[in-house]
Amino acid sequence: MARTPPKIDITKHPQFRVIHISGFFGGLHPHEGEIKFYLDIAEPKIKAGGKPGEMDLDKITREMQVEVRMSPVNWMSMAAWMEQHIERLEKAGVLKREKKKPLKPEAEAYRV
Repeated sequence: MARTPPKIDITKHPQFRVIHISGFFGGLHPHEGEIKFYLDIAEPKIKAGGKPGEMDLDKITREMQVEVRMSPVNWMSMAAWMEQHIERLEKAGVLKREKKKPLKPEAEAYRV
């Protein structure tokens, strides 16, 4: 006898928000995967002796936005889901896959 699947109600948590990110880093371990999303904020300064409005990049603040943790099974599911979206946009001519660059070690993600 087939079971009736449960009804799923979709709600938003009171602290739900949309974020824009500059990058991410993390890793997959035997029992858990983690991804940390960050936003780089450029802090310019007025260029001494420069033209009016001319600025130099003085500092970049890397602001950690959110960390997401999940099981390795969810990690694989998310990777497959993302790959399907990429392939769809490639077929439509919207995206073109670039040659993969080597990933930086996690400690490098904090350097600017």
